[in-house]
Amino acid sequence: MTANLIALDWGTTSLRGYLMDAAGSILERREGGLGIMKVENGAFEAALDQFCGDWLTAHPQARLIASGMIGSKQGWREAPYCPCPAGAADLATHTIRVPLTGGRHLTIMPGVSCVDAASGVPDVMRGEETQVFGALPATGSHVAVLPGTHSKWVWVEDGAIVAFASFMTGEVYAALTAHTLLGRLMKLDAPHDAAAFARGVAYGLEAPQALLNRMFSARTLGLFGQLAGEALPSYLSGLLIGSEIGGARAMRPTDAHPLLLGSADLTARYASAFGVAGIAVAAGPTDSAATGMARVMQAAPRTAN
Repeated sequence: MTANLIALDWGTTSLRGYLMDAAGSILERREGGLGIMKVENGAFEAALDQFCGDWLTAHPQARLIASGMIGSKQGWREAPYCPCPAGAADLATHTIRVPLTGGRHLTIMPGVSCVDAASGVPDVMRGEETQVFGALPATGSHVAVLPGTHSKWVWVEDGAIVAFASFMTGEVYAALTAHTLLGRLMKLDAPHDAAAFARGVAYGLEAPQALLNRMFSARTLGLFGQLAGEALPSYLSGLLIGSEIGGARAMRPTDAHPLLLGSADLTARYASAFGVAGIAVAAGPTDSAATGMARVMQAAPRTAN
């Protein structure tokens, strides 16, 4: 087995590793709980050795690359954001190198930034861009949707990220259910209610600009007996996701079918919401972060380890 790349998807709570060959095929993969918040006293090189020291020993010529929050202010070393428009070659020129014991180095990918032309307000992402580069083709117009605590909508033209938008959908749901009046009537451990979810999606899609008003319906529908406490969490989830979809589509209209990148549970829920909206979607490939890192390294000049 000949490997020339060790790719690390190093986030806040988890670390995924991929041993890859020159063609970008995955030879071996592993996952652990050594996210950046679990590494004490900045001992990142020790964590790296603990996670994949056997790979490092067995493949001394393999280059190392990492993406995600490892390149944030809270990570190993900050990799400044690469501004849009950003293709794989642009990200390659914005990577940073961290020397390792023994003469090797780790390449850390930058995040990506963009600035809204009308308002001048910036947006950032770190890690999601790697998945996008690994999932989308190098030509054509595309939109990727990455559900999560802070969902990302990413618009791509001929292999370059031209714009993106962050939506705090997951974090707002968690805050509303745990810390506001809306959660008082909810049975948060109830199974997902597809009908209530679809009702919320439709209501959110109808007027995403009225979300602050329509969120209160997650209480009044319970007070008036239209939805049971078991159904209210699904309704609120649908309302927030529907508002996200409606808002994002208004920001940058496109005929491209969204590609969903994320965990199976979340992408299934978003696919259901898009179905309510009458929008066809596709599920993205697994391990797209690894493929994205390989493509960035292929766009970078070859240097010694």
